[in-house]
Amino acid sequence: MSDADPRPVDLRPKEFESPPDDPFANDRLNRKESVESLCTIIQNARRPLVVSVEGAYGTGKSSFLRMCASRMSQLGAWAVEFNAWQQGHTGRPLIDLVAALSTRLADRGSWDKVKDAARHAGWRTAGYLTRGIVAPIEADSPVVFQEWADIDDGVAEFRASLREEIEAAGKKLVILVDELDRCEPTYALDLLNKARHLFDIDGVVIVFGVNREELGHAVETLYGPKCDVDGYLRRFVDLSMQLQLPTTVEWAAYMTSICDSLLDCTRILGDESNTPRVVLTLLADNCGGRLRDIEQIVRQANLALPPRDYNPIWPLQLITMLALRYLDRDSYERFVAGDAGTGEVLLVMREHLTKTEAMFDMTFLDAVLLLLHGDQEVPRDENAFVEYYQSIRKGEIDDAKSTYGLLQGLRRHTFAPMSAVETLHKIIEIAAPI
Repeated sequence: MSDADPRPVDLRPKEFESPPDDPFANDRLNRKESVESLCTIIQNARRPLVVSVEGAYGTGKSSFLRMCASRMSQLGAWAVEFNAWQQGHTGRPLIDLVAALSTRLADRGSWDKVKDAARHAGWRTAGYLTRGIVAPIEADSPVVFQEWADIDDGVAEFRASLREEIEAAGKKLVILVDELDRCEPTYALDLLNKARHLFDIDGVVIVFGVNREELGHAVETLYGPKCDVDGYLRRFVDLSMQLQLPTTVEWAAYMTSICDSLLDCTRILGDESNTPRVVLTLLADNCGGRLRDIEQIVRQANLALPPRDYNPIWPLQLITMLALRYLDRDSYERFVAGDAGTGEVLLVMREHLTKTEAMFDMTFLDAVLLLLHGDQEVPRDENAFVEYYQSIRKGEIDDAKSTYGLLQGLRRHTFAPMSAVETLHKIIEIAAPI
């Protein structure tokens, strides 16, 4: 590669952006309608409201919350985003949250009184919770009752100050909390508790982006495996919204948006009819591929692809290897070591990629896999190939003949009848070390 034609190295995606004047400008997963529905509920809520937007890791919760924040700002609300994992600086949820609020809304009201009240309530609560650990005291000690009274006064002061600020502004305050499930269990559950009770004020709506399964682990960590996780979480949340996995079309649009920012990737994956792109869409659509996982595969492929004089089927071979590595790491490792044959790999791929008829002929992928170890393993004579293919795939004769025809076409684009597995493996282990 020459200095005149450098390849951009870009493995970490940019933060999702939702412009205030056009909240859905970068909506690649067709979630505008869902965001609009939630914003309508928030806008019309007459009482305090706590909402959970639920989805597994990497399903787009953060981008959903960001679009919701921009849309609510567009509708005239105070919308504040709080990343519980990145902004939990003090380890005290109330202090961290109010600090983020006052920083975000510094020019839109006087938050000094709210900050002072939060500081008092936060420190008093922390002091009470740790007193029995640091210096054990009797349950009926006057100190216990005095601290209880101090905490109650602090909470009342905080709620009164916040209510005064909201009423003076005449706006809704929408707090969107992200990455809660990545926090320490005590912090995550304390934040849920503080949000539910301390911000239970008319005009305040809190939206949590959560992975219910991970949050459930946090509950079990503190209260034991027999704890009713769903029952516990329902105590804090009024409304739950479940994010659905993207459709095939939405996956395709999402990957196109990734490729648009990657020069070489656009050339290889950007065409809707291009097979590498279809394989990635198939991977995403059929095996629970998460947004971040699929985006990482695309970026790894872009980094690993050779300069512009590449072998025409190299991108497809590379992506097929990356897909196998993602689907079944053990089979991938044994395949590159020569301990797993092509037949086993074919079965692994087909086991995971099941919804294929509508968009892709799996025999093409079979042909690509058969070429990975080179022609030494694959008969060139059609009759011999049909017998070989049926022995490893146990498919119909028509499938075997179709695969043979595809294989012959692919052979015309290979550089030499040699294995590509070792070379691809070395590239992948550099580009995708995790």
